[in-house]
Amino acid sequence: MRAFALFLLAVPLLAQHGRYLSDSKHPSIGNPQAIAAGTKLFMGSCAGCHGPDGGGGARGPNLVRRSLWHPLSDDAIFQVIRKGVPGTDMPPTALNDELTWNLVAFIHALTGPASTNPVPGDPAAGKSVFWGAKAGCANCHAIRGQGGHTGPDLSNVGGGRPLAVIREAVIEPAKDLYYLGNEAATVILRSGKTIQGVAKNRSNYSLQLVDTNGSLHLISMGDVKQLTLSASTPMPTNYATRLSKDELRDLFAYLAAQDTRADARKDSK
Repeated sequence: MRAFALFLLAVPLLAQHGRYLSDSKHPSIGNPQAIAAGTKLFMGSCAGCHGPDGGGGARGPNLVRRSLWHPLSDDAIFQVIRKGVPGTDMPPTALNDELTWNLVAFIHALTGPASTNPVPGDPAAGKSVFWGAKAGCANCHAIRGQGGHTGPDLSNVGGGRPLAVIREAVIEPAKDLYYLGNEAATVILRSGKTIQGVAKNRSNYSLQLVDTNGSLHLISMGDVKQLTLSASTPMPTNYATRLSKDELRDLFAYLAAQDTRADARKDSK
């Protein structure tokens, strides 16, 4: 069973600790009560343009993806909320400081690295899901050197990706073509040999292909008779039905906890 192949590699790398240039020391950041209050504000005033999950709408940009390539500080987000963005559909608001910081706290939790924000679920139970046969995640993905190698290593997925991006990559892996640059491929060589796997670092001159056994093939395009790239992601698209809601919740909690920086800090103690 091909499972979990090609997760998040096509998403740009985040700035240092995630999407932030600098984290605010304001007490609302990371405060569950402030985040809950900010959630209500966002759903009532912002979701109409930016989508209920920050994924964008008809008038507002995708906040989660935008944070991946254009990191902001909490203070900058505060100013955008209060003053708006001239020349766009983003208006200024009349929220007081407390309410504005509640909204910033929610956006921080929505778009910051999953490992730095409260995530519901049981990571221990999620570990069993990840390494179990039902989900089959480890067939293609490795964590700390264990698992498959067809898909990207997920050892730092929680330390480098927002929870919304992790969730979307599992539930809707073909959305916005996450798999581009890592397509499922079938190569027929001039020798007659056929290799199936995942195409990586492809150019007009060479191809790196990881086959279904996890072996890396370095192929000159001059030796290729036919290259067929899949029009869809090799990542399974049925996790929303394959796994229960509790299993998905716990799986996300486990993935969110994968943070190599946090692991290094633990090891140094």
